[in-house]
Amino acid sequence: MLESLRRQFEVQRTIVLGKLDTTPTPTKGYTRKDWLSDVVDWGDLDKEMARVLAPLLLGIVAETGKCAFEQVNLDPSLFNTFNQAIQTYYQLRSSRIAKDVNDETEKQLRAELSQGIQAGETSFELRARVEKVFGAALIYRADRIARTEVTRAQSFADIEGWTQSGVVEGKEWFTAQDERVCKFCRPLNGKVVPLTKNFFSNGDVFEGDGGKTINLDYDDVPGAPLHGNCRCVLLPVLVE
Repeated sequence: MLESLRRQFEVQRTIVLGKLDTTPTPTKGYTRKDWLSDVVDWGDLDKEMARVLAPLLLGIVAETGKCAFEQVNLDPSLFNTFNQAIQTYYQLRSSRIAKDVNDETEKQLRAELSQGIQAGETSFELRARVEKVFGAALIYRADRIARTEVTRAQSFADIEGWTQSGVVEGKEWFTAQDERVCKFCRPLNGKVVPLTKNFFSNGDVFEGDGGKTINLDYDDVPGAPLHGNCRCVLLPVLVE
């Protein structure tokens, strides 16, 4: 997934820089939002990124679901990759990732280019601002997104696999148990909830070690990740 995200960012960088070359540079006082919308079709970029990510997510779910069967001593070939839950997950999730990622890229571009335009910068200076945004995307954002979304897909597949197995009734949160475990994940280690329940619901506020809190306002948390770059996993709790 990491390399696919980087390729998408590379394509987007080429598109945006190409538009800068062929579109008159806005003058100070120009409405940034209108100009950026004119030169970049984010809807098309969303669709293209979703198209690329969908089969990758399905592959992660298929592989992890089979491993989930093996964890409970069942034949991995029995894992059904083509049921409705999985089809819905990878299609919707790929679209959401694409939109979330591109919305953030657009936000960063707007901020950078707005500053440059208001400062009366040349097209070469504006290009440098675009390079700055996509440089960070290629190095830092792509890695963080890939790690987080692979973990999310693996947790979904674990839960789906254990549900299909019929021999698992709960799931246990398990951390890496090293010095890098964060103050929020550490107190979750060993926590068990029913297989179909969430550890947290969207909108919850969780207090970790030292009284620090995290607002879980992105989505429900049925399993890892709790946050970006989370390294936690789930373990099955078998029916007694």
